[in-house]
Amino acid sequence: MDNRENSISSAADEYILPGGMRVILRPERGEDRREVECLTREAFWKEETARIREGIGADEHYLAHLMRMAPEFVPEFDFVAEYDGRIVGSILYCKAFIKKKNGTERTVLTFGPISVLPEFQRMGIGGALIRHTFGLAADFGYDAVLIYGHPEYYPRFGFREASEYGITTPDGESFPAFMAKELIPGALKDSAGSFHIPSVYNVDVRKAKEFDKQFTGKKA
Repeated sequence: MDNRENSISSAADEYILPGGMRVILRPERGEDRREVECLTREAFWKEETARIREGIGADEHYLAHLMRMAPEFVPEFDFVAEYDGRIVGSILYCKAFIKKKNGTERTVLTFGPISVLPEFQRMGIGGALIRHTFGLAADFGYDAVLIYGHPEYYPRFGFREASEYGITTPDGESFPAFMAKELIPGALKDSAGSFHIPSVYNVDVRKAKEFDKQFTGKKA
């Protein structure tokens, strides 16, 4: 990819959301990391999950912690949403790849976790983060994003079932929650094959539970 770091601005931008709420979208800074992990924990924690998984109701905050150390991490698209001086949303990206049927590989992006504090959800913050970083990704030369996500939410951003492009999971499976988005029209033409995400996404729940001990509240 053409990572034109010196020619493409990643400065903060103000977004006016539906209802008039103003948020600042800006690159995450080093000092933001623990705050982002905390908000990610808040965004994903579910008590029913905690009961099933021996006390840990989310592991996405541990994933966020690990992603920044992964070789596939793309820091240029590591963005937060700030409201009234408080970080209320976050999105993180990694490089992934499609192994085409002819044996060659092509780089794509994947994102997640994307997190918004519960009291700020359903206000358009997540959508603003997605659209903003999609624009940056296209400017940097990336042409497609593939994710596993909610099939009733992500189509509004142009996602379609990956099977429409002939793309499957590594096991050859297709399902509505596995989706692809072309950042450049026609980018996924002739890209039939299998999608592979970085190993960082294979979170060890036991290690996540140990990591979670650093945080307060929500203990089982």
